Amino acid sequence: MRARRRVARIPRTAAVMALLGILASDTPSLLPRPWYFQGFISGITAVVFYAFGALLEDLADWAGLTVRVNDTARRVLKVVGIVLLVLAALLYPAFNLVWHTLVTLYFNEPQPGPLYPVLSLLVALVVMGVFIGVFRLISLLITWVTSRTERQVARKALAKVIATVGTLLLLAAVMDQVVVRGLLLVAKQQADAVNAEQPAGLRAPTEPTRSGGPGSLVPWGSIGADGSSFIASGPTAAEIATATGGRAIEPIRIFAPIADGRTQQQTLDLVLGEMERTRAWERRAVLVLNSTSTGFVNEWAAESFEYLLNGDTAIVTMQYSTLPSALALITARDQPPQVGRLLFDAVAARRAALPAASKPRLYVGGESLGAYGGDGAFTSATDMLSKVDGALWTGTPSFTPIQEELTRDRTYGSTVANPVIADGRHIRFAGDATQLTKDQFGHVLGPWDAPRVVYLQHDTDPVVWWSTDLLFRTPAWLDEPGPPGTPMSLMSWTPVVTFWQLTADMAMSNSFAGGYGHRYQEAETVPAWAGILGMSPTADYSRIQAAIKRATAADGG
Repeated sequence: MRARRRVARIPRTAAVMALLGILASDTPSLLPRPWYFQGFISGITAVVFYAFGALLEDLADWAGLTVRVNDTARRVLKVVGIVLLVLAALLYPAFNLVWHTLVTLYFNEPQPGPLYPVLSLLVALVVMGVFIGVFRLISLLITWVTSRTERQVARKALAKVIATVGTLLLLAAVMDQVVVRGLLLVAKQQADAVNAEQPAGLRAPTEPTRSGGPGSLVPWGSIGADGSSFIASGPTAAEIATATGGRAIEPIRIFAPIADGRTQQQTLDLVLGEMERTRAWERRAVLVLNSTSTGFVNEWAAESFEYLLNGDTAIVTMQYSTLPSALALITARDQPPQVGRLLFDAVAARRAALPAASKPRLYVGGESLGAYGGDGAFTSATDMLSKVDGALWTGTPSFTPIQEELTRDRTYGSTVANPVIADGRHIRFAGDATQLTKDQFGHVLGPWDAPRVVYLQHDTDPVVWWSTDLLFRTPAWLDEPGPPGTPMSLMSWTPVVTFWQLTADMAMSNSFAGGYGHRYQEAETVPAWAGILGMSPTADYSRIQAAIKRATAADGG
């Protein structure tokens, strides 16, 4: 009897909403997830839906809304409810397993075992129980406030709603001012420590063509984790010559850290000083490779550029924060485009001062937050085409202005996942190497004139498709048929749920092989750079790709 009374006290609307939240969160998403991670996401979604259901019940009580049914209808509804629960219990595991199996098959990942639905559901119930426990503690405070305000303010239900909102606002203020700021401070201190260290096994370069090497203005010990990985990686002239069968020279790689309390301008001055020291302006091509906050760049893209041009290159980049990308974006969203504009404008201005006959070609690129920042150097796609000889952007976030502009103005009939811009005359979007010359339906694109720009974006990359709009609005890319057989084609939009699914996907986006998620590697970057540099994107570059694959695997890529 005691158990029955406790069950009877559970808000029915809230419980039904929580169940719907769990079911919705188990529908296909862009990436496969382990059972414990899926359970965590389902639990969070269930809590959100439970709270919404509880709020609906409170509002109904306040408004005095009641639903009365006769005994016969009540018995019928009870039977129908039991039948539906039994069917859900029987069918849910099967659908859950089928959906997750289809997604893992697309990635060539190990298929989930038969216990996947059960284990993920158990985790969801535990997570839900923990959060509902916290909610009940907050409810005690609400009850205390209600008992003192209901006579003066309104009826009990209204006072409860007011107290709930007030408590949530107080909680939000505490989270913002204490928890979030505290976490950011701790994260920054840890990031400072990590960036002050260099990965084990890396040694200072012996070539003067690299920052941190002989004669460099940048001490090797000051470069930090991501910068030292970039400088210590990359091919030598001998390795390039072996792969291409031609003559090659040592590529130039320049990286300026923000160590020793440098300002952005001082860091930029260091980049320009290194370019003069290494005689970067005498190279055939200069690539301004925009990094993420801590200095990370796509090594596959960098090496593709160097191999295809036989090392007659100079790649320059700079660090602008010690915080990881997500935290850097939260704390200073305008910083990446500001730094991208600062770096590009300085390099472009110095190049403009050179004699016309000796100017190197100028290219730009970046991945993820680097693509967002690099795009910020230009006011529009037209502005970009007027200032560069080519560009490669990989995994560009959806909130990047130029990418948004191009997608919005795409050719009628092309899709958001693979937009066609003016028949591919200058700018091309591609999810793989084949889409550099054809759209996703197999239609051949028109002539590709210089300057050439490529946006590489996988249909399974949550960084490209994530946005806060997912909370309450169907995204355009889910309003159209996804590429056949892909997770995107299996997805459907559910308020709140789809947002949390893609948020979880972002945490897993670098856990897969190249060509999936947020991993853009030699199979895509070599043909992309070949096309941008005026070569055929469909030619055989297998020897270069094999060399890059061996090198990045040795470096832990």
